[in-house]
Amino acid sequence: MTIKVKEVTPLEDGQYRVEFSMVDNTVVTIALPPAEKGLTEQDPTDRAKEAMKAVCEAVSSGQRDEIPTTNDAREAQDRDILEEQLEEGLEDSFPASDPVSISVPSTLPKTAGKS
Repeated sequence: MTIKVKEVTPLEDGQYRVEFSMVDNTVVTIALPPAEKGLTEQDPTDRAKEAMKAVCEAVSSGQRDEIPTTNDAREAQDRDILEEQLEEGLEDSFPASDPVSISVPSTLPKTAGKS
């Protein structure tokens, strides 16, 4: 399968998002944290390729426990991280998380053509 780098996007604080495109138009996105301090700056594309290779190796070898999931905080019962994830979810869903406001008029509207 042919995989090509589609786009490299610099983000805040030295982070990058690298998108790979496959022949069937599937897009895989890798979010990279800032490069470790003290190391020479490595090309984000190379870092993303290394990350994708590590994920593929872990999945193909059956070592899925090594791939972190979003449920790790719940499984480890880490309340601080769980609260942070909950807060992030609420912020992402705003304003949908606001309760619906229902108002009932105190007078009925007049209808045209009353008989």
